[in-house]
This record gives sequence, structure tokens and C-alpha cells, in this order.
Amino acid sequence: MALVKYRLTCFLLILLAGCAGIPVEPGGKPGVIRGEEYVIHPAASGDTWASLADTYLRDKSKGWLIADFNKSDEIVAGQQIVIPLVHPNPVGVYSSGYQTVMVLCYHRFGPNKSKMVITPGDFDAQMAYLRKHDYRVIPLSSIHSFLKGEAALPQRAVVITIDDGYRSSYDIAYPILKKYNFPVTLFVYSDFLGSRDALGWSEMKEMIGSGLVDIQPHSKTHASMAKRLANESDEAYRRRVDEEIRIPSQQIKKGLRLPLHTFAYPFGESNEFMISQLKSADYNAGVTVVAGGNPAFAYPFKLRRTMIYGDRDMASFVRSLRVFTTENLK
Repeated sequence: MALVKYRLTCFLLILLAGCAGIPVEPGGKPGVIRGEEYVIHPAASGDTWASLADTYLRDKSKGWLIADFNKSDEIVAGQQIVIPLVHPNPVGVYSSGYQTVMVLCYHRFGPNKSKMVITPGDFDAQMAYLRKHDYRVIPLSSIHSFLKGEAALPQRAVVITIDDGYRSSYDIAYPILKKYNFPVTLFVYSDFLGSRDALGWSEMKEMIGSGLVDIQPHSKTHASMAKRLANESDEAYRRRVDEEIRIPSQQIKKGLRLPLHTFAYPFGESNEFMISQLKSADYNAGVTVVAGGNPAFAYPFKLRRTMIYGDRDMASFVRSLRVFTTENLK
């Protein structure tokens, strides 16, 4: 409803300004109409979504917002572009359903495919599919404001994550992600780092330096924390959970100087005590491996992630990209 109101208002302003013959923004470009919550910009040759976002929103990364609002893939000279200064629907809930953000979960990459190993060719094909079909790959960190209802995300938003910290994330996945300029979050467990098949600190620092890679904790040992061990006392269990969260967090903050925002539960398993510990440590979210998308009203500490398996075909990958849930909400 808000979107309809915006477009009707903008149409009327264009009509009135045209009749008056003075559609000029004070001190700005001739033909531009500015309101408190929108701008109407007559497109010129050379305009891009990014350049318009840079001019009017002071953030060129938000070109998607203008493209989505105008339901257009390309800008045509002379086209009246409506630029929302305040997003009319940051939570992505409509009468026909609601937006969901897909978080994809990978593990290893290599030449011999198996359930947990993706070949370079398959991974490249999947990333090419996202690019070709206009999925918007976003950093995991950007989902937190969406979950608070504070900021919209692109329609068809997808997040890429890679678990455990295998070296193949650097050798194989990283060059492909750079090729498509796609951001990624690596979840690493600290006891594994530096071993023969794992990432080292130098590789992680190099990837972080690209601006595409974020690294977050996946525990200390990758042991499940959702249940106590046999004969484990309450105090021993609490101490174990504390170490599994605290130690990798400290190492990432000290060694990589990254802010901590999301914790990946080993095996996707959690409980209320673990969640309370994460909240006390100022985490914003925790991720599972329960398949499905995340609407704006998802519980941040049980975010869904869809596992991408190496023994599945492209059709399976495409079916996993559920970025809108159709439901009659009238």
C-alpha cells in the first residue's frame, strides 16, 4: 500500500510540475523534483543506479534500492526515475507475501565432488547463475538491520557463507568470488586454523584486505554444545560453552581485528543457554543449518542456512533460492 501511495504521489507531482513548467530542484539539476521522502530525476545519458544512489542517497552501494523501486533493469535517457529517500517498506512484507533472505552454506571445494565437496566448475556455475538472474549477493552483516526493521535489503537477496576454515576456501572459492565481486562470510573454528588442510592467518588477512571477506566464529573445537556430555556437571558444561564461544572470539578480534556479529553453531545445534551467552557477548545473531529463507521477523539467533551439497545438480541449487514466500496477507 505504501508503494502505491508513493508512486501515485510522484505521478501527480510530475504532472503538476510539468503543467507549471518549472520542474527545477532549487540549486540543483533542471528537471529534478524533490520532496521530503522522494526525488524524481529525469534520466540522462551516463546515469547508473550507482551514480544516482551516490548523488541522492550518498551511498552508491544502494543503487539496488532505486532499481527495485522503479522495477527496472536498465535506465533509459529521459525516463523519470523515482528515488525514495525513505524506503516505504523496509521489512519486505506485502499483501501477497513476504521477502526472505537466503543464506547459503558451503564447506569444502575440490576436484572430486562429494556431498560436502563442491567442484570449482560447479561453484563458478552457481555464482554465474546468481549474477545472470539478478540475485543480489550481500554481506551477512547487512541482515542485522533488516531483522530490526531499520533498513531494507535488495529483493532477491542472497548471502554466501563457508564453514570450518578449509584452505580450499582460499585456493578455490576466493578467486571465484573475486571474479563476481561477491562478498562472503567464513565461519572458522579456532583449533583447526593453521593445520595442514586449514586456512592460516596470512591467507585470512589477505582475503579480509580485499573487502569481500568477513570471518566469524564457528566455536573452538567444533564440538556440539547443545547437550551436556556424559557425566558432565552443570559447572563443567557452562565452562565448556564459555570457552567454545570466548576463545575463537578473542582470536578473531585480536588476530584479524574484525567486529564480531554472528556465531555459527557447530552442526547447527543450539539451546537457550548458548543463546544467552552469545547475547551477553554482544553477538547480534546465530546461524543454524536448517534450510529456508529468513524474513524480517525471523529470530536472529536461529537464522536459517541452506546447505549446498556437491552431489546435487544445478536444478537443486536453483530450487534452494527461495527469496519470496507467497501468502495471502490481506
